[in-house]
Amino acid sequence: MNSPELTDDGDAIDDLAVALVVTCARFVRSSARMAADTEPTAVWRAMAILEEHGAMRVSDFAVADRCTQPSATTMLQRLERSGAVQRVSDPLDGRVSLVSLTEAGRSRLAELRAGVAAALGPRLELLSTDRRAELRGAIETIQGLLAAQPTKEEATL
Repeated sequence: MNSPELTDDGDAIDDLAVALVVTCARFVRSSARMAADTEPTAVWRAMAILEEHGAMRVSDFAVADRCTQPSATTMLQRLERSGAVQRVSDPLDGRVSLVSLTEAGRSRLAELRAGVAAALGPRLELLSTDRRAELRGAIETIQGLLAAQPTKEEATL
């Protein structure tokens, strides 16, 4: 497996950015495969987007998920049929509906995350206390990056 090259060059921001994105994506895919549940990761991602952003228009969901509006509609209809999401009228524009997670959807997302935690637990237990602390620090750094000033695209959500 080819991993992005990381150097000690403090000016190699592009290399660091690529390594971060590629490694995080691989980690998510690997974690999903290790979990006992077979729910497609697209379903997890869709529910997580709704959890993060709250009620939203299908078009805004499509932007957040970086997919076409027809793809977003199909995914949200699937989740609606399963009881994970609901549609309500937009209080600002009655012609438009908003989709949001239901309590059942929140519970399902929590179950999926618990399954990943159970699968990853044994691997994380192999890490020393110091390495776990480093991992916590890295997670806090990533969370800080996510909370930083939004990009132009993010600001439209």
